This record gives sequence, structure tokens and C-alpha cells, in this order.
Amino acid sequence: MELDGLSLFVDTVNAGSITAAAARRGMPKSTLSRQLRQFEEKLGVTLLERSTRRMDLTEAGQSLYNNAAPFLDELAEIQSSVLAYQRQPKGTLSIQMPQELFTTQMGELISEFLQRYPDISLSCTQYSGQYPSPSPDHDLQFILHDAPLPDSDWIARSLMSIPQGLYIAPHCAEKRPATLSELGECRCILQTGETQWAFRTGQTLTVQPVFGRLVLNSPDMQLQAAVRGLGIARLARYQAEPAVRRGALMEVTLEGKPVAQQLTVVYRSRQLPLKTQLFLDHFQNHIGRLYSLL
Repeated sequence: MELDGLSLFVDTVNAGSITAAAARRGMPKSTLSRQLRQFEEKLGVTLLERSTRRMDLTEAGQSLYNNAAPFLDELAEIQSSVLAYQRQPKGTLSIQMPQELFTTQMGELISEFLQRYPDISLSCTQYSGQYPSPSPDHDLQFILHDAPLPDSDWIARSLMSIPQGLYIAPHCAEKRPATLSELGECRCILQTGETQWAFRTGQTLTVQPVFGRLVLNSPDMQLQAAVRGLGIARLARYQAEPAVRRGALMEVTLEGKPVAQQLTVVYRSRQLPLKTQLFLDHFQNHIGRLYSLL
């Protein structure tokens, strides 16, 4: 059924006359009367009995009005509710991010976002180790990765590169490798499922197999294990630099540099809900805080 015609009919009945309804709508009486007649013709029934002095509902008109008026009222409430999201975004936002992703700074960004938008609730879960597959349980997933992400129907937006380095305890300096091939003979501190590290020399990408007897998915635990001399750790530079400055770690330099990690955000559709778009905008507007740590 044509919604415009239905609304016009209900408004006319509520106004009590075609003249009053036309005045409320700010349109000529003749135009409204014509549109009502066209609506009746589409339905194939007469809804209003018109005379020079009064307007009466037919039986079909009364039945339609009784059923349509509550429906239109409910539709107006729905529209008002949706428009409220434009005026003041609300709802629950679910995001997932790596455990090692600038924990303090991300906590500050999330707190500031919620203070700015008091009607939004936020659920943040973290993962460690290998990145998870995209999930409809999350509105946004932030992924740290070395290799390109697998093909997916999800939208992937690259946000920043995070340089990495190799680090070893100074008291183990005599064990540090001088070449990539020697790295393959050293004990490394690995993440779950990790069997190789990628290095870049100029435009050349080299993949070096690695092994070790210690597997830790937490970068903080990897750092502490490296400080204690349990192997070579591959860490984000911003994470390792404080330990390097105080002399607890030293960087291992080889002919190639570890490939930088990429931070990518993935989401299901280009048409993001307002709450999701606002959080993504908030993150990108303040990403400079993260770059200042690199």
C-alpha cells in the first residue's frame, strides 16, 4: 500500500475535513482532494463520502483508519527514535584489539571517547598472539600483522606501521648472530605458531626460519624473558626502547631489518553505524599520540 496516500488519508480524517487537512499540510485544497481520489482509485474502494458541508467515512474507510492510524503513530515513533541517533549517538560498540597495542594510550582514547558520547557503551576485548579471523561479534577489529591479511569480504583499512627490532640481553652478547643465517641457529623467543621471521633488505624480502624453546604470546613477557637471557626477542621498538636505555637489552643488527608490523582495522561494511564511525574517526584523529611513541 502506498504510504504517502495512507498518511494523507489519516491526516484528513484527523483534521475533520479536507479544508482543514490542506491547511495543516500547507497545500491547496484541490491538490489534496485530487491525491485522496487517486489513492482511493488505487485501492479500488471509496474511503470518504464527501458533501459540501461534511465528510463521512465509508465502512471501508473506517476499517482502514482504525488499522492504519496506530501503525502510522508507531512508524513516527520509530522515525523519531532513529533520528535521535543522529542527534546523540547511542548504543553498544564492540571492539577487539591486540593485547600489546599501546595499552595505556588506547585506554586514554577509549575513556575520552566515552566521556564525549555518554549514551554509547563500549565493550573492548583483547587477543594475544596470532590475529583472529574477522567476527560479526565485533564492530571493529584492530589487527597487528607482519604478512598481508588473507582475502576476505570484510573492509580492511591500514592505519599505521610499527617498526620492529631484534633484542638480546647484554650478558648474552657473545651469542648474538651477525647474519640472518646465523639467526637460524640461535634460540629465539616466539609466539604461538611462529616458525619464521621476515626481513627486508632494500627491496628484497627474506624469510628466515627461527626456533626456540620458549613460546610467549605477551610482548611484555617476551621482553622480560629476553632481559633474563632466555633468547632473542623480536619486539616493537617502542616497547623495547626503555629497556635498551637502561641497559637491560641491546639491539641485534643484521643485514636485513625486521619487517614492520602493520596495524589494520577491519569491519563488515562500508556503511558504518554512526557510533562505529565516530570511534574510528576519534582513533584516527588522535593516532599522532601513538606515532609519538615509535
